[in-house]
Amino acid sequence: MDFKTSQKLYSVPRMRKYLNACAGDKRKTMQLYRYNLRLCQRFYGSLNLFEVMLRNAINEHYAAYYSDSDWIVNQADDGKLLADDKDMIRENEAGFRKHGIFSNDKMVASFTMGFWTFLFTKKNYKRGGKTLLQIFPNKRKGKNQADVYKDLTHIREFRNRIAHHEPICFDGQGNISTAFARSHYQLICEYIGYMGQQPDNVIQWAEKPDEVLNKIDSIR
Repeated sequence: MDFKTSQKLYSVPRMRKYLNACAGDKRKTMQLYRYNLRLCQRFYGSLNLFEVMLRNAINEHYAAYYSDSDWIVNQADDGKLLADDKDMIRENEAGFRKHGIFSNDKMVASFTMGFWTFLFTKKNYKRGGKTLLQIFPNKRKGKNQADVYKDLTHIREFRNRIAHHEPICFDGQGNISTAFARSHYQLICEYIGYMGQQPDNVIQWAEKPDEVLNKIDSIR
């Protein structure tokens, strides 16, 4: 594919970001676009593993805390942990029951990362008995609820950026940079470690982003 065709397919404004970062070099522009795409593919695997780990850890924690395997449904009432999400939860529950496939596992898998992240807000953390940080037995000393919520929000926003096909190979001024992607990869690894797992052992199930990050750095 030539540069003109890429502009037609992916839009002139989108390709302009890459062209400007490459000082008008069309060959480098096409290369950078491909590398960014590959980088997003690599991160998809890491983020997938992390998100599943996080939601399963939360589910296991609250199922034990409330002594209730259906805690999601039963906490979706006024004054309870999931009061703010009760309409969505009831709708999901009704849909699963209608098709005869209701289970707590189905409920867990039906919610976005935002749902799980928001359980760490000050209000929800308090509603949950101020216990949810227990899912991070190896977290750094001094890191509190607000810190964790902020970090998980950064990971969630990074995930959403990739899901919405936005570039992750630039800095705030539009220059080629892997600092943004590298910092989020480090954060993901940090929280996998907080959950008591070795990041390398977990992420080996997916393709690590290091190789592509280095290739992007080589374009500058």
